[in-house]
Amino acid sequence: MSNIINQKSEVLFLYESTYSIPNGDPFTGEQRYDEETKKILVSDVRIKRFIRDYLEQVEQEPIYVSDKTGAGKTDAKNVLSWIATNRNPNKKTDIGEILKEQIDVRMFGGISTLGDKVKLKVDGKDKEFTNGHVQFTGPIQFALLNPSLNEVNLRMHQNTTHFTSKADNTQGSIGTTTIVPYGLIQIHGWVNPRSAEKTGLTNADKEKMFKALWESVNDINTRSKSNQNSALLMEIIYAQSHNKIYGADRLVKITPKDGKTSEQIRSMEDYDFDFSKLTALQENSKVSEIRYHTYIDRIAQALSSLSKFKPMNFYKNQ
Repeated sequence: MSNIINQKSEVLFLYESTYSIPNGDPFTGEQRYDEETKKILVSDVRIKRFIRDYLEQVEQEPIYVSDKTGAGKTDAKNVLSWIATNRNPNKKTDIGEILKEQIDVRMFGGISTLGDKVKLKVDGKDKEFTNGHVQFTGPIQFALLNPSLNEVNLRMHQNTTHFTSKADNTQGSIGTTTIVPYGLIQIHGWVNPRSAEKTGLTNADKEKMFKALWESVNDINTRSKSNQNSALLMEIIYAQSHNKIYGADRLVKITPKDGKTSEQIRSMEDYDFDFSKLTALQENSKVSEIRYHTYIDRIAQALSSLSKFKPMNFYKNQ
């Protein structure tokens, strides 16, 4: 397929989070945090969940890792049975080919641990499928943990609930958690064309991923993550797949203003961006192009005059 991506690239995505919990630990609910660097952390799983939810709920795209298949997202056999019945217009019987029709598999990979030949319930009847033991490595990956660009002092926050925690209580319970006063979080990702050949990731898929990444952060309305804003999205495209730059995650820095420390930052007005290492890529032969998207004037002004820096247009076909 000529539309399958054929260029290696790296992704940088910056977004703000104010008085919120960008990524709580699943065991404690507390914000992930590096005690030594004093930087908050956001996992790749959180970012992929943003993207999956947006693609499924807003764009109506088919998602494999979902709780909306009527089978529960941890039951692969029943999920695949549901997809084979409800999302298989061409009546395919190859599990690998069915998986590749789910957009998140084409992006992030997917696995089926069923046998090479397996019977699934389709329209209430047993039907034989092949290639049931298959695994795809996703061509789009993000760093396992992504730190903020600024240091953060977490703040303790207490709140009360209206409903009681136990049947014999007469009052609501009190909860305590830690929140992030302000964080400028940088997500670092990669796009690999070799893996794209196996999953069938197209350029159109990649543009949908970029739109979902940008919009999902702005649109999420849960209590812990509502106060978030996308700031800058970039794709650094390489001239040759085997020849990449070093330290892409260290290209952007911020410097507090007006005598503030990094921990005292509370908005974008409290710091300046240092794009000197980023804009130096203009002269780097390893990089063919840097695509970017931002709504912030001072960021756009810093990048728009450089010939290798091109505005993204993932809304083009909308």
